[in-house]
Amino acid sequence: MDVSNFGSDVKVAVIPAAGFGTRLLPATKVISKELFPIYNRPAIHITVSECVKAGIKEIILVLSQRKMDILRYFEKDNELESFLEEKGKKNLLAPLEIFKDVKIDYVIQEKQNGLGDAVLCAREKVGQRNFAVLLPDDIYILSDGRPTISILIEKFLELRQKGEINPKVVLLLRNVPKEKVKNYGVVYIKKRMGNFLIVGGVVEKPEPELAPSRFAIVGRYVFSPEIFDWIQKEKPDEKGEIQLAGAIGNCSYSDTVVGVSLKGKWLDIGSPEGYVKANMFFAKNKRFLY
Repeated sequence: MDVSNFGSDVKVAVIPAAGFGTRLLPATKVISKELFPIYNRPAIHITVSECVKAGIKEIILVLSQRKMDILRYFEKDNELESFLEEKGKKNLLAPLEIFKDVKIDYVIQEKQNGLGDAVLCAREKVGQRNFAVLLPDDIYILSDGRPTISILIEKFLELRQKGEINPKVVLLLRNVPKEKVKNYGVVYIKKRMGNFLIVGGVVEKPEPELAPSRFAIVGRYVFSPEIFDWIQKEKPDEKGEIQLAGAIGNCSYSDTVVGVSLKGKWLDIGSPEGYVKANMFFAKNKRFLY
């Protein structure tokens, strides 16, 4: 199915990028982890490019005051462009052309109160629109090169058009080894419906013996605006954070939450080991760099 037929219904994406990047300290003391280079592109370039390839032309970055440097990557740099033009090297900025018609906006998350709170910060700018959320720590590569978020948008709108179910959330799931479920939000599978998994709850970082399944949530989501109400109802956890996984779980008890499992390469660039693996992957597979 050609996602361009449906793209007009999901025009905006929220990218949470306000965290301290503690897993990558001390480097993240002075450099936002979203600006760490993956081969020759900052991580945030890859995430925003995925949106653009899926037909999304409005991006809302959720930032903190200390991470405003991320915006500079998307701003015009006349001095650099003049220098490169003079040296006959203007082509070095060609990868940035993908962003020329994209609106990059931002909101500030004043305190690091969890992923749910970060998404909630974008509520006013999203309004009553359906929207995507992409976590820049997660890069998910499909073998055919299609942007992963476009598949979730396609499924979200396909289900709504058919009218059999009216999902409030479509999220990307990955079957992980049992010993790794403690690192992720893991879903209860209420039932299978063709290629779809109907979610009936979420457990955040369960011990393997208590995990409801081995399906972990990857950082790609499509939401209807009702999710904001569920996030607002969510109580802080023991760390004082509002968890997006908790809001999705509570939503699934009364509304439809659909999981989609897609075969692909999952790169977690939020840890030193994952970051190195991502660079090695893209060095060998440059065709997947947008």
